Amino acid sequence: MKTIVSLAALWFVLATGAPAAAQSTTGWPDTIDLLAQERSQAETCAELLKSNGDKAAITAGRITYDAAKAKADGVIAGFTIALVEGGKPEELPKIEANLEKAGAGLQQVCDAAVKSASSAGGTKGVVEDIAKGAVGPLVDAIKSAAGALWTQHVEKDKLEVETIKTQLEAAKWPDF
Repeated sequence: MKTIVSLAALWFVLATGAPAAAQSTTGWPDTIDLLAQERSQAETCAELLKSNGDKAAITAGRITYDAAKAKADGVIAGFTIALVEGGKPEELPKIEANLEKAGAGLQQVCDAAVKSASSAGGTKGVVEDIAKGAVGPLVDAIKSAAGALWTQHVEKDKLEVETIKTQLEAAKWPDF
């Protein structure tokens, strides 16, 4: 039962993330929303993978997740620096590369979670729906937001900056 609930949650995250990812993003609220979606997807995939009890898959998933999480944390740190100091043009490609690596790692974890859940049986229809979901559109939307925000550094109210920094921090992935 827990597997079915986890699969349903993952399907919801993937299904609702794709339309949002297709939207144009230009501001901090949109960017933070996308980062929060990515975080939710990471949480759901990790939960699903851990719930199936396959120790080898869990170990491999933890390694991949931790590497992807490190890249995602670097992206959030880059956004925080861009917020406070303004984005330097030479730093944007690094942020985009970290986004790609985080997205690829997250996709691997989600794929492993789907495979592990499929092996557990009884969830084939839901698993097929989940497998159709992709991390790529979400990563592309975040990259688009990064490009738009990178040059928007203007003097901001200190409270606004602190609020955005807190929201960025909240978008960090949890530990596996």
